[in-house]
Amino acid sequence: MLFGMMNNPRVPILTEIERAARMNFDFIDLTIEAPGAAPESTDWQAVRAALEDHGLRVVTHAAPYLPLNNPSPVVRQAALDELRRCIDIASILGAPFCTTHFVGWPAFLSEEMGYEYYRQAYQLLLRHGAGQGVQVTLENSPDNKHQLKYFREIFFRLPELKLTFDIGHGNVNTARSMTRDYLFALADRLVHVHISDNDGTADDHLPFGAPRQGAIKLKHELQMLRDFRFDGTLTLEIFGHERWLLASRELVKERLAELA
Repeated sequence: MLFGMMNNPRVPILTEIERAARMNFDFIDLTIEAPGAAPESTDWQAVRAALEDHGLRVVTHAAPYLPLNNPSPVVRQAALDELRRCIDIASILGAPFCTTHFVGWPAFLSEEMGYEYYRQAYQLLLRHGAGQGVQVTLENSPDNKHQLKYFREIFFRLPELKLTFDIGHGNVNTARSMTRDYLFALADRLVHVHISDNDGTADDHLPFGAPRQGAIKLKHELQMLRDFRFDGTLTLEIFGHERWLLASRELVKERLAELA
């Protein structure tokens, strides 16, 4: 398994690449967000050169605020154009995939029309990604109401779409962790995992063991990944002081070793 960190988009991306390399991460999960990694103003060839200079792998992550669910067709088209630009950036950087976010569909659409909207929109993104040699993934959101049902239908309609599963998101406002449910349904689509802790009420990106109650059971979550033979890229999406990020990485490694 390869371990990565996400850049802080408030910090210049070249600084974040240096930080990831200094902390000996295998890759950086590069979130393409303003101001530190704005798609329109960043020298992406220089970013690729910096990654190569530091011997750092990369995966990419579109901004989570791109409003594919906006009621305005003009805004939705602009969001789709930005997602295509993120795929272009992934190609420049040599990233194998670009993660996008599930934000639902415009509220005036029925559920069936929502599925069709996602099929049409993501067919365009998948076709664009194929031309650039970049896979497109869809990440689950912290809004777990009916979401797995939606994902089953969307992924059924889009056989080339891949899954980024966020374990922390799957622990928000649920009776139990959703990891096994998603992997049972979509393990054959899984290419990337995000992991962090929270108390079950919000996606707080905490280090493991920080919540007083409602926390994820780290060893259990890692066992789920092992049971479904996942051995790919895992981003520790833990924000705050880097000491907590490093401590969490070591804890994950220890728990994985215990499962061997």
